[in-house]
Amino acid sequence: MRDEFPLADGFVISCPTMAVGPSPVREIRKRGNIPLVLQDDVVVELKRADMVESWRSACALGRAKADDLMKSAALRITDALADEDSCDIESLAENMTTFFLLAVRNQGLKVQDASRFCALTWHAEAEVPLHIQSF
Repeated sequence: MRDEFPLADGFVISCPTMAVGPSPVREIRKRGNIPLVLQDDVVVELKRADMVESWRSACALGRAKADDLMKSAALRITDALADEDSCDIESLAENMTTFFLLAVRNQGLKVQDASRFCALTWHAEAEVPLHIQSF
C-alpha cells in the first residue's frame, strides 16, 4: 500500500457512491450502509445505525478533544500503512471511522452529505493537514 501512495506521511480515505465492476463498495451500498475506502486497498463497512450513534458522540465532544482524537486516529492509520504486515484490520477500521466522522465534523459538513461521497486527504507534514473534497 505505502509504495503506491505519493505522500510518505499521509493517506486518503474516501466514501464512494459506486464502483466499477464487482466490488465490496457496491454490495455495501446495496445494504444501505456506507463504505469507507483507505488508499483504494482497504474497504470497511460503516452501518448506518452505527454511524448515527458515532456521529452523535463526535458532535458531543469539545472542539479541542475532537481535534486531538482526529489527529491520533490519523497517526494510527499512518502507522498501520507503514507496517501493514502487523496491521490489525479491526483497529484500522475503528480508526478510519473515527477519523472520517471527526474530520467531517471538523470541517462543518453534514454527515449525510459526506456519506454520499467525499474524499479526505491527511498529510501530517502539511501546514493544513486535512483536506476534504465532497460532491
